[in-house]
Amino acid sequence: MCMVRDSLGEAIVHYALNIRFEDLDQQVINEVKRRVLDSLGVALAAFTAEPVKIARGIARNYKSSIEATLWGTPNTAAIDWASFTNALMVRYLDYNDTYLGKEPLHPSDMIPTLVAAAEYRRLGGKDLTTAIAASYEVGVRLCDAGSLRLHGWDHVNYIGIAVTAGLAKLMGLDENKALNALSIATVPHAAMRQSRVGELSHWKAAATANSSRNAVFATLLAMEGFTGPDAPLKGEMGFIRQLLANEFNEKIILELSSIPSPKRILDTYIKPYPVEYHAQSAVDAAREIRREYGKAIEPDDVDYIVIDTFKAAYDIIVKDPEKWDPKTKETADHSLMWVTAVALMHGTVELHHYRPENIRDPRVLSLIRKMKVNVDPELDKLYPSAIPNRVTVKFKDGRELTARVDYPRGHPKNPMIDEEVENKFRMLTDGILTRDQISTVISLVRNLENLGDIKQLVKAIIV
Repeated sequence: MCMVRDSLGEAIVHYALNIRFEDLDQQVINEVKRRVLDSLGVALAAFTAEPVKIARGIARNYKSSIEATLWGTPNTAAIDWASFTNALMVRYLDYNDTYLGKEPLHPSDMIPTLVAAAEYRRLGGKDLTTAIAASYEVGVRLCDAGSLRLHGWDHVNYIGIAVTAGLAKLMGLDENKALNALSIATVPHAAMRQSRVGELSHWKAAATANSSRNAVFATLLAMEGFTGPDAPLKGEMGFIRQLLANEFNEKIILELSSIPSPKRILDTYIKPYPVEYHAQSAVDAAREIRREYGKAIEPDDVDYIVIDTFKAAYDIIVKDPEKWDPKTKETADHSLMWVTAVALMHGTVELHHYRPENIRDPRVLSLIRKMKVNVDPELDKLYPSAIPNRVTVKFKDGRELTARVDYPRGHPKNPMIDEEVENKFRMLTDGILTRDQISTVISLVRNLENLGDIKQLVKAIIV
């Protein structure tokens, strides 16, 4: 077999393939469980979403001897289609976890694909937990090493690399085959950031699902001896030169060789609200103002609203004209102005606010027209260690209320406790699963490392 040479790729696959469950700290194991439960909850809450129904309908047509379950159903599909559909479910509501470094990432996008591989191989909770922790470690480190967004490429390119590392471990590849899988998953699939510009479409949520599907396809090829391009990351026309303009800190990846166990999952964030992460603290701030005001804030009450934010938030969820007049769910949850207006009016942001009639609520749109958004240099200096937003509302009665939040609930410096994560799961699955099912799933995830076959968990979430 042709040998792929790439020091960064070699560091990634060597690390992932050699991590053992016994290497994991208990805190990391517990955090993996929280992310699995959170992913199942946001996925099931998206069960009836239009793009999910489309993908699931197509996936049912593709059968294989290498299959996994379509979440929420008793049906199986070819593992690449199951991976795509389930990952789309996790991502669709923009309610799953986040990491913010030089590049933002939603690392739990990888969990459905790793579950699919564990299910196919009839592996247990220890194997799955280890693969998730390793994939998070790789994905977060890639985000710290270089920014894809600044060069017009999408963060899902990092998902493709990181999830391939976990897949290679679960599917039993040796290091040479794993490096070929990484190469095949990376070189042909450079995703553009156009998915997140302007009026957003179904594809916004499908982009990481597609990266995961490509990773599954690459892994299956490499398992059978198919070879990939040499030097996929460091090559003359490879990932770092083409997508990052050579602006990449290799040391952060090469350090993997000296790390005894993965810990970077502890630096990622669980979302309390179904909005793009840079807006989480703005929702918290708006809620504080709404509580102090004592009632719903209506357009006729307001003279003007000022949101002071940081540059990354401005670039991602403010600057596009469509974000000031959203017409789709995908655009609304990526509009700093829209989610702030909803929180000022209703005291929070919940999934039902994304119904079409609520997205275009004239009162919300009227509040948006009273807004001004500024990039505050002092707030910008704090990012990404903090996620600072300041909201100021000047009322027509002369009052002015201001609230600033640097660390939204769910941030490692303001973490959600286990009870909050479990309550989020209960809320998301209420009316989708029975009460007994909800209790069963929570119990299974609490004891994830003791599951002998991950299929037991997948069977428990049939809608």
